[in-house]
Amino acid sequence: MFKVLGMGNALTDVLIPISSDLILRELGLPKGSMQLIDQNQFTNIQKRISGMQVHLVCGGSAANTITGISKMGLQTGFIFKVHKDEVGDNYCNDLKSYGVAPMVLYDEQPSGRSLVFITPDGERTFATYLGAAAAMVPEDLKKEMFSGYDLFYTEGYLVQNHDLIVKALKLAKEAGLKVALDLASYNVVESDRDFLKSLVESYVDIVFANEEEALALTEVSPKDSLHIIAKQTEISVVKMGKYGAMAKRGEEIAITPAVSANCIDTTGAGDLFASGFLFGLSSGKSLEDCLKFGTISAGKVIEFIGPKIDQAGWEKVFDDFKLL
Repeated sequence: MFKVLGMGNALTDVLIPISSDLILRELGLPKGSMQLIDQNQFTNIQKRISGMQVHLVCGGSAANTITGISKMGLQTGFIFKVHKDEVGDNYCNDLKSYGVAPMVLYDEQPSGRSLVFITPDGERTFATYLGAAAAMVPEDLKKEMFSGYDLFYTEGYLVQNHDLIVKALKLAKEAGLKVALDLASYNVVESDRDFLKSLVESYVDIVFANEEEALALTEVSPKDSLHIIAKQTEISVVKMGKYGAMAKRGEEIAITPAVSANCIDTTGAGDLFASGFLFGLSSGKSLEDCLKFGTISAGKVIEFIGPKIDQAGWEKVFDDFKLL
């Protein structure tokens, strides 16, 4: 069976529905962005949202993708770091509940959390306190962690630690794994464009980017980005939100529209798109069908608050998969 190993920031999402953009401006959070915050900022935001309705969900971009892949029936593992606290223990148990083999590392800092502000249009804005998640270091990674897997999947959010992500990708390639990278967020790409370009050119086989991330990486249109990235990798994927997605492998190009969905919250859409796409790829599906698997998964998760799909939702996803 095809096996997928992931690595990423272990974050518990604190989902906060808001009625307007006012609080985002007040807190200095650009709408649709992902901002890393320190302990003081985290404390101040916690005070500002005190009394507001919130919902806690175990998340983190790569973890969302890995749990999705596991739910689809593939064997998976996940490398991450938390604190030995209630939040960290809950995170480990959540992964296990999805059938993911947790490769847990521990740190003295509190377990990471991502404050996710959700506006009425379904857009989400992240204020992320990494805590223990950011304490992962190259020395934590051992070659045996990568043994027995076919593909390594990770997130652009890890680029703040150059040595860590480079070692992870080197170990993956040395173990014979394909490497898939999601670019994570346009502002992350903008802040470290040259480094990300070098990673893609040197180690990455599959790149996932939305339109803004593709523009930030290549500084050309999404369509042109697809071709540029495809020259450096095996597969280039550009997600276009409500307009669907496109992919290129060699000279093969595929485009598919988005599925009809009742969008409540776009959190996890890109993550579950990657789950569906990689599941299709592992099953030997065509590039077009891989995109369809991705859009089906993404279209379902946006009908829920947070990055998780309930059991009834998964049954609908599997029914739609069977039609391909």
